[in-house]
Amino acid sequence: IKMNIMRKWWGSGGPGGPGSRFGSESGDGPISQAAQQHLALGLMHLKKLFSEYQYPPHPLSETDKEDKLYNMLPLFCKVFGSSPTSDLQEKFGDILMFTQHVSKLMVTEVRRRASNQSTEAASCAIVGFLEIESCEESSSGWMLLSTLNLLSAGPAQLIEVMTAASLPSTMVKCLYLFFDLPEYENEEETKAADQADNNTSTEFSASERRILLQKVFVQVLVRLCSHVAPAEELARKDDLNLLFSAITSWCPQHNALWRKSAAEVLMTLSRHGLSQPVVSYIHNKGCVAVCVENMERGQDLSPLEIVEMFVTVFCFLKDSSEVSQTLLDDFRSSQGYAFLAEFLLRMEADTNDESREALRNLVLLVSSLSYCGYIELKPSSASQGSLYHLPNFSLPVPSGRGASVRNVQAFNVLQTVFLRGTTANLCSVVLDAISAVYHSDSANYFILETQHTLSSFAEKIHTKPKEIQEKKFQLLEFVVFQLNFVPCKELISLSILLKAQHSLDCCIMCIHTLLSILRHNKVFKDVYREVGLLEVFVTCLTRYQDLFNNKEPKVEQGENQTKDNYEPKTSEEILGFAVMEGLTHLLSSNSQNAAVFRESGGAKCVVSLVSILECRQQALGIMQQLILSSGSDDDMGSLLGLLHSASPTQIQLKIDILRSILVCLKESHRTRTVFRKVGGFVYVMSALVSLEGSLGETVTEVWENVPPRTILTLLIAVFNTLTTAMRYEPANSKFFHQEICYTSFCDTLRLLSCYSSEVDIQEADVNDVSALEHPDTEEVAEDNGDPEVTMDTFHNIFTTPILDVVPPPELPLSLVRVVQILQLLYHMALDAFDKAQVPTFQPPDISSTITRSEVRIHHMAIDVFDKAQVCSFQQPNLLLQLRGHR
Repeated sequence: IKMNIMRKWWGSGGPGGPGSRFGSESGDGPISQAAQQHLALGLMHLKKLFSEYQYPPHPLSETDKEDKLYNMLPLFCKVFGSSPTSDLQEKFGDILMFTQHVSKLMVTEVRRRASNQSTEAASCAIVGFLEIESCEESSSGWMLLSTLNLLSAGPAQLIEVMTAASLPSTMVKCLYLFFDLPEYENEEETKAADQADNNTSTEFSASERRILLQKVFVQVLVRLCSHVAPAEELARKDDLNLLFSAITSWCPQHNALWRKSAAEVLMTLSRHGLSQPVVSYIHNKGCVAVCVENMERGQDLSPLEIVEMFVTVFCFLKDSSEVSQTLLDDFRSSQGYAFLAEFLLRMEADTNDESREALRNLVLLVSSLSYCGYIELKPSSASQGSLYHLPNFSLPVPSGRGASVRNVQAFNVLQTVFLRGTTANLCSVVLDAISAVYHSDSANYFILETQHTLSSFAEKIHTKPKEIQEKKFQLLEFVVFQLNFVPCKELISLSILLKAQHSLDCCIMCIHTLLSILRHNKVFKDVYREVGLLEVFVTCLTRYQDLFNNKEPKVEQGENQTKDNYEPKTSEEILGFAVMEGLTHLLSSNSQNAAVFRESGGAKCVVSLVSILECRQQALGIMQQLILSSGSDDDMGSLLGLLHSASPTQIQLKIDILRSILVCLKESHRTRTVFRKVGGFVYVMSALVSLEGSLGETVTEVWENVPPRTILTLLIAVFNTLTTAMRYEPANSKFFHQEICYTSFCDTLRLLSCYSSEVDIQEADVNDVSALEHPDTEEVAEDNGDPEVTMDTFHNIFTTPILDVVPPPELPLSLVRVVQILQLLYHMALDAFDKAQVPTFQPPDISSTITRSEVRIHHMAIDVFDKAQVCSFQQPNLLLQLRGHR
């Protein structure tokens, strides 16, 4: 609207139209030669008129002087309206005197209309004098204002003359009076009245004239306040405080443009006019406190109006901080930050788009104010005294003004608002602003470390929406990953949050953040122990265990019952799984953590969790790390004891335990030694004993619902564990040879029910052996009525992985199991369970010389078959072949 009004004014030939300094900064538009001659003549006439004004041929009254001066104003505007600023002094030598007289005339006219009048009457009289009328040149007040507008764009000498005439203070008083202007009259009636009075058509309506006046009036003041002298004059005349009152005072809506004008003038003054006398005046008069008080007590002010006032005050404080800390301290001492926080909390209740946008802008302005300050702040030296540091950490140096925090009180507003805020919109905007502060300079976090921002947020974070919680935890990750710092206080606050467990979802996010930090660097294993997080993890683990106390345990039936890929469904399960993952990382290669974990009751808790199908793999993972990190006899014994106490049908539990122990045995010599000391061989043999009657032609009732594949898997795990326990361990091998193999091993194998009850080995006929090696297919089929059984049949079973064997129908199942057991013994003798390729077996030539390795197998077979007397097979031919292997 204002632009349209200005275009209309320019079109009417007003000063500052196209080609003037209003329309062009340089004023270098093309001017025809005729126009130049016309302007030259006008300038000569202007000089003559002003000379006659200064040196009249006869004395003039004040009224005559004013009339003469008014008559020169249209000519002056016409001559210099389209000229560059430098022409004022170059072409018009008496410009200083002219400026003085024009300025004094404006001051006189204003005082004349304001003297002994009410504020409303005075404001109406002044506006009536200054507003443009139907004819611009006949509008004496408007021409006076237009002339001053041209002069205010001139050099500093002109500004000093205008200041000496008290023009700035007079215009500020006018601006303050304009707050009491009455509302516009009906524009149609006003326009008709003007036409009747002047018998001409008026070009501008009442509102247009008012806007045009405001535009030019403020432009004059802004140009004046772009210099130091007017600002100091306002301070001397005690009129500067009027601007502070104006920007924070209530006014009718139709006069709101004057408040915006006062704000524009004040911000201009803050950028260009804050000399030491001006700052001292503002401080001594308590102008900043007046602003805060006006906003706080302004019951009639809308929230959006207060936001605009805050914007003006903050811009002023921001500019003032470059020359002095005084005004920022004034804002703090007047409780401005406290009121700001309360106002932001009040605004969060407004849900309309305009209010939300205003709230966001105000928060961003507060965050930018935190960078403002005359004194540079340094990071806290306490950060360097931390017990733990990440590699290559160094305390950052502040990068300077505009990026480093210099106003902690402004930042505290954001912190307070976040803690007390209830809506997602406000908390999100505030947290984004805090994040921007941290990211703007690496030193900012350390400058603000004494505020304990993230630590205090942890106390209330469970009450915030999910997206806010995520942003908060991302800030903590930023401190670790980007700043390369160990935030011990923040980690302690998270341990308190986890222990309180106000919200499961919040605790889950907290645990995931802690896990990502834990994976970042191994130093956090020690940090978590020192800040108490390890004990809190144990507490969470105990809570997770309590969930299963009142649940009926699941019966393990069928194969593949281990839930390696089990996905937790409830929040309790998700939290429990995350805690166990964290404990696994904490215990890995850290004996101190293992000791604290055991002292906190974690070992006992995790052993009980091994029996729970859903979390067994995670619990066994913790036990593995506990055994490997500490080498304690108790941990290995507890796990083996669970293996022994499990019921016979809990086969999958035994398989999982054995596989877990197997991992530990492969890792270290110490673990294999502990295995022997705690009776590991006996415990593992008990698992073999529990399979009694499981591999016969007919199984007992207890094994009817158990798949044979599961039984074979346990059998493989038993042999693999025994074999690994003896690897590179002479003491273990000797113990097994003397205490297990010669005493009970073969008897235990007989309990599997795949062997006959006979104890005497029958002698095989040589002809039967020859027939087995070179069978007559037709004769075998005719005699037995069964498919052909040859050495290749047994050889294929022996060399095929046990779980891949499909029992041939022509052989009894028990005989197949016997050959598979022999394969396990073979692998045990050669320690071949972990080889990439299982060693192949070729029947030896009885007549040839036996190698050393064959002798080893030979003696193993003797121990198993002769001493235990288990080889009374139904087929004597097979017996002979097996004896031939010896």
